[in-house]
Parts: sequence; structure tokens; C-alpha cells
Amino acid sequence: MRSTAIGTALAALVAGMADAASLQVTPVLLDLAIPANVATITLRNTDAEPITAQIRVFRWTQRGGAERLEPTDEVVASPPVVQLRARQDYMVRVVRVTGGPVGGEAAFRLVVDELPKPNRTPGTVALVLRHVIPVFFTDRSASPASVTWSASQHGKSLAIGAANSGGRRVRLAAVTVRDGAGKVVAANKGLLGYSLGHSAMQWVLPSQPGSKPGAHLTISGLTEAGSFNATLPMSAGR
Repeated sequence: MRSTAIGTALAALVAGMADAASLQVTPVLLDLAIPANVATITLRNTDAEPITAQIRVFRWTQRGGAERLEPTDEVVASPPVVQLRARQDYMVRVVRVTGGPVGGEAAFRLVVDELPKPNRTPGTVALVLRHVIPVFFTDRSASPASVTWSASQHGKSLAIGAANSGGRRVRLAAVTVRDGAGKVVAANKGLLGYSLGHSAMQWVLPSQPGSKPGAHLTISGLTEAGSFNATLPMSAGR
């Protein structure tokens, strides 16, 4: 399973009129310091009808500039399937069952799916919410994030690379790339994504033409710790 977005994905199953999706999940991030190994999330059914939710956990990695979600038995959700009555809240436990240190920071994704109603009215669309929640287990000795940036022009887009040599992840948002004259070359107003510890990630953004290898670019944005500003070396693209 490959992760293509951070946050909530909306999937349309059949063409026609739409039933409103009704599943809410809180919190939107689980961040545990080892030796803590148990957290909880709350599922909420805002509908007047019962719903069923499925909860799965995947190991989250970044390799070759891309994110991957892989099956894992290190962390489990209990229970994995929940029946929620109308207007009901339900607490689900998220448990790291392996114990011991993680050697820095272990990243997972909790995927919560609202399952389609079996008695859906014919000719309607079931709009089914998928909530994808980051889950981190971090050793206290894990080193801070340390990101080295790079960029290359890919046609009309700018590929931005982040190589994180630190042990902890960094959350990147409100990212702006500027050239040497201060002109905005590319931007992403919302959440760009995470750069996981000891990993390399790449994002492709629409950009203004003209950036050449060796160009002087800068990148700025926001992390959990505040704002950042760094140089962004341009290499040959494709």
C-alpha cells in the first residue's frame, strides 16, 4: 500500500447522488516517547444511522523519494473493526506490542476507514471517509532532525528533495521556494509532508520556468519548532 497524501482522503464508490460521510477521528497525531507504548483515539459517528469503521496500522517508510505503507505486526489497533451507533463515540487503543527501544524513531500510519453501508439506496454514492493518522514512537536519545535540501527541474515542475540525517522526523508546511531575486518559483500553502528520520523524500510542485542547474534558490516554511529558511541547490533535472 502506498501513501499518496497526509490527512483525510475521500473516495467515491458509485456514480449518482451522495450520502454524507459521518466518521470523525481525534486526535490527528499520536506521538509517544518510549517506554510509552499505548495510545487511544476516539471515533465519532455524527450520523443518525449506525456505521462500521475499520482500523489498520501500517509501517511508514520513505525510500527512493517516495512514501510507502507496509503491513506490520509491531503496532496493533484494538479492536480492528468498530460498530458505532448513531451519535456514538468509541475509544480504540493503539498498542506497540514489540516493546523495547526503537533505535531512534519508528513511524506508522493509522488508517481508519468508514465502510460502505450494505443497505445503501440504489443509485446513490457512498462517500466514505479515510482518515490517515501519523503515529510515532520515539526514543529519548533520538537525534534531532537534520535536513539537507536539493532541487531539480522536471519539465514544468520543481522536484524538491529532503534528506534527513537526524533520528527524528520534521513536519513541513507553508513551503515557498524563491530565486536569487526573491521571486517565488514554487509554493505549497498547506502541509507539504513529513521528512522521516534517516530517510530521503521528494515532492514535486508546479513551478515557474527558468530555474537552471547551479541557480541560487532558497526554501522557507514552517515546522513543529517554528519557521525555517535554507538554501536549495539546483541540480540537473529531466
